Amino acid sequence: MRDHALMPTPAPTEEIFYKGSVEAGAGEIIPITNKALRTSFSGVYDLHLSGNYVIAPHIFAGLELEDAQLGNAFVNAVYNTQMTLYDVGVKIGYYTYMQNDFLFCYSLSAGPSLIIYSNAVIPAPRGGFREQSFFARPDMLAGYRVNDELRVGIDISILLLGYHFNPATTGISEDINYDPSKDINGLTTCVGLGFGIYWAFDESKK
Repeated sequence: MRDHALMPTPAPTEEIFYKGSVEAGAGEIIPITNKALRTSFSGVYDLHLSGNYVIAPHIFAGLELEDAQLGNAFVNAVYNTQMTLYDVGVKIGYYTYMQNDFLFCYSLSAGPSLIIYSNAVIPAPRGGFREQSFFARPDMLAGYRVNDELRVGIDISILLLGYHFNPATTGISEDINYDPSKDINGLTTCVGLGFGIYWAFDESKK
């Protein structure tokens, strides 16, 4: 006889709608531009979490929080400066059908960003090394069905900051090889790659 206790719960045959959802991701952040940033830092971590409300079938809106950090790019670097990003923004997205084994969730977040440098080479000014900017982050989550409410999978995003990184700001420019005339041009962009979850709750009887 088959042991039904060991079998996964089958997917529902009809679409299920939920009023709310939580989406989260954790992984590595990889600096792309500008070139001075890519030369100075490598990624440490990227964490993001959002609470969402379904405003129409397959369309949701919510609030997202993100915490990411970059550190020195070289093992034997003479500096140990960290660049930490704190982002808070509104989010809008689209998710595919919940009764399928795979769920794809596409979203865009945008809002203010706070950039804080720690362990700077030169003495910090009053209040520390802080920059204020804005961010935009398109994201895609490809999740496999665990049960009706939960999906677990791969999360890929692109983080865009309206901020021109300059290594001279915190005193590390003398320790890296870059061209000040062109390598600080371009906004700050990074790629995030890691694992993500999508948890839906409050089933709707639509």
